[in-house]
Amino acid sequence: MRDARAAALRIARDLPFIALGITYGALGSYSVAVIAAVGRKRGGEEATWLHMVTLVCGVAVVLAISAMRGHRPGFPRPLDRPAAMWLVALVFGSLALMSVRGISWYYLSSGIVSVATLLLITWLLVRVSLVFYVASGALGQVLGSLVMDEIGAFGAIEREISLLRVVGVLLVVMGVVAVRTPK
Repeated sequence: MRDARAAALRIARDLPFIALGITYGALGSYSVAVIAAVGRKRGGEEATWLHMVTLVCGVAVVLAISAMRGHRPGFPRPLDRPAAMWLVALVFGSLALMSVRGISWYYLSSGIVSVATLLLITWLLVRVSLVFYVASGALGQVLGSLVMDEIGAFGAIEREISLLRVVGVLLVVMGVVAVRTPK
C-alpha cells in the first residue's frame, strides 16, 4: 500500500513536467509545420529566412524586457542596453513583415513560437533529467504532429489517425513513464 501511494505521489509530482515537455514538443512540431508551409509556397531558403528573422526579433524582445527588469545580457556595451535590443527587434521585425508579403501573416509565428520553445527548454532542463526532457518532448512532437497530420495543417497532406499510429504514441508514452525523474 505504501509503495502504491509513493508511486502515485511521484507520478503526480512528475505530471506538470510531463505536460511542459509535451508542450515544448507540440510547439516544436507546430513551428516545423509552419516552416514547411512557407517552404511549399516560397522554397526552403525563404522559409529559413522568415523563421530566422522572426526568431531574432523574438529573442531581442525577450532580452529587452529582461534588461528592463535589471537582468542585462552579457553583451558588450551598448548591446547590453534595453534600447539596443528594442532596436534589434524593430529591425528584424520590419524585415519579417517585409518578407511575409504575399503570404498569410501567421507564417510569422514560427520564429516567435521557437522563442517560447527555447525559453521552455532552458526552464525545464534545469529541473529534470535530459532523457526525461527529450522523451516528454518527443511525446509532444508525436502528438502535435499526429493532430496536424489529421487536419492537414497549413496545407499539408491530410493523414488520418490509424491504429498503428496510436500504438506508436502509446510506445512513446511508455518511454516517458520509464525515464521520468528519479525518486
